[in-house]
Amino acid sequence: MASAMVTTTTATTLLLPFSSSSSTRTSLTVVPLASCSSSSSSFSSPSKADPFNAAPKQKIRIKLRSYWVPLIEQACQQILEAARNSNSQTMGPVPLPTKKRVYCVLRSPHVNKDSREHFEIRTHRRLIDLENPNAQTIDALMQLDLPAGVDVEVKLS
Repeated sequence: MASAMVTTTTATTLLLPFSSSSSTRTSLTVVPLASCSSSSSSFSSPSKADPFNAAPKQKIRIKLRSYWVPLIEQACQQILEAARNSNSQTMGPVPLPTKKRVYCVLRSPHVNKDSREHFEIRTHRRLIDLENPNAQTIDALMQLDLPAGVDVEVKLS
C-alpha cells in the first residue's frame, strides 16, 4: 500500500501600521518558501541559514546639521575617515533636503508698510549610516573633534 505524504503550509498574517496619523492598517502575509519534502519532522536542518532568525544587525545613524556647507562636508569626511579606518561599512553622506526659513521684516518701523526685507536661514543636513560598528569604530567616533558650527545627532539601533 503506497502512502502519500501530505504537506501543509501555514501563512502568518501581520498587521503593520500604514501611517502614524491614520488608523488604517495594512496586512502582510508571510508564507514559507519551502515545505518539508521527505523528512517526517517539520523542523529544518540547522545547517541552513534562516533569514527570519538571523542576528539583528546593529546600525549607527548620524544626522548632521549646519548653516555652512563647507563645515558639514568637513565633518562628514572626518566621520567617514574614522569609520573606514576601523573597518566599518559606511553608507553616505546622503544629502537631505535643505530647510529654508524666511523672515519678513519691515524696513521702517512706522511708515512704508509696503517696503519689506526678506532674510533667510538655510539649514543643510546630511545622513551617514554605519553598519555593524565595532568597539574600535565607536572609540574613533568619540575621539573626533568636529567643527563648532555642526550639530551632530547619533542614534544606535
